[in-house]
Amino acid sequence: MEPRSRLLDQSIETAIVYSIACGVGCKVVDRQGNSYVEEKNAICGLVFHQDGDGKECRRSNLYGGYQAEQLGDYYVYFCPVGLANWAVPVLYRGVAEYYLIGGPVLLHEVDSLFMESLYRQNPALREREDEVREALRGIPVVTPTRVRYLAKLLMRLSKELMIPELPALAARKEYHELGAGIAETIHEQKARGAKGAQAFELEKDLIFAVKTGDQLGARKILNEILGIIYFEDTSFKVKKSRIVALTALLSRAAIEAGADLETIFGIENSYLIEIQGMNDLMELSWSLVPVLEGFIESTFGSRSLKNRDLIHKAVNFIRTHYREDLVLEDAAREVGLHPTYFSKVFKEEMGLSFTDYLSQVRVEAAKILMQSDYSLAEISQMVGFNDQSYFSKVFKKYTGESPHRWRTQMLA
Repeated sequence: MEPRSRLLDQSIETAIVYSIACGVGCKVVDRQGNSYVEEKNAICGLVFHQDGDGKECRRSNLYGGYQAEQLGDYYVYFCPVGLANWAVPVLYRGVAEYYLIGGPVLLHEVDSLFMESLYRQNPALREREDEVREALRGIPVVTPTRVRYLAKLLMRLSKELMIPELPALAARKEYHELGAGIAETIHEQKARGAKGAQAFELEKDLIFAVKTGDQLGARKILNEILGIIYFEDTSFKVKKSRIVALTALLSRAAIEAGADLETIFGIENSYLIEIQGMNDLMELSWSLVPVLEGFIESTFGSRSLKNRDLIHKAVNFIRTHYREDLVLEDAAREVGLHPTYFSKVFKEEMGLSFTDYLSQVRVEAAKILMQSDYSLAEISQMVGFNDQSYFSKVFKKYTGESPHRWRTQMLA
């Protein structure tokens, strides 16, 4: 059997065994987003029906898989429905041939806030609420801690499928840990204050040029960086690693700026395949220029997929920490966005501000606690309000009733 076909068969078997053993879904996805294990949850079927050919779902899986490949490790992400998934790469000849995708799972019980978020992303589903709720009952609720362990386990199983590829996988992980692909030699030279420091600063300028679409400026900066690499007192192997790391840095900058994932995925992997047999530094450097230009040309595509994933992660953070003295800056820091930009994107994706969403989460939690014997003063503290009068004001804003009246009616 041809090695690639054998790898696919082994990946499918792994996905099936993992799914049965762990009680969560698992499928195999190729680089085009095609799935090789049948979808068995009803909610995905409903979304596929609304999404026509399921393009958004495939793009979401490719997004998660691409991130996992770049990290050289598992990556947890959220699908268009707001369900958590995790991806791990399965490499073949140094490039991800397939991805194992675990999930979907819910990180919290379904409530009105989740349903409103779902309907905002998929308006047509609002008319099929009974079907949607029934479908969601089939999705397991899993704690974030268990999700991490499930992802780690799937990564370990993936490594068993690609033992010859583990050095390449480790290299990818190392590049990420060095900080957006910056090789260790730059940090060493930066500490000495010589050309390494200059290269480090130039890389930041290059990222800015890519994100702003400055093609001429980016090309000029790239030439300066390649010149520094060329004259470094290091081996060709180290120089080649530096250029590969630079490619990863450029691709990440393009994706962060909103470039189409599938396009960047194709450009980067084609380049990595192309340079495998190169032994000339000038040829290696020249071949990077069209890659840079391809990244920049793709930069101004849709940013919605990445933003949606980050906002779902912020939502999970809010729902986990709402009892604390939580502010917008905390959530923005959690997902790595500037507070001003986070505030803008959050409102665009969720249809309400961070403050309004946090308040609604706290009100929903208070409703549940009102079925217990806790006093209203205790409940207000337990859901994150330090002032009972403010709690009453916010509660009435979202329910139309005071906490006392709402509780009396509910228990009547």
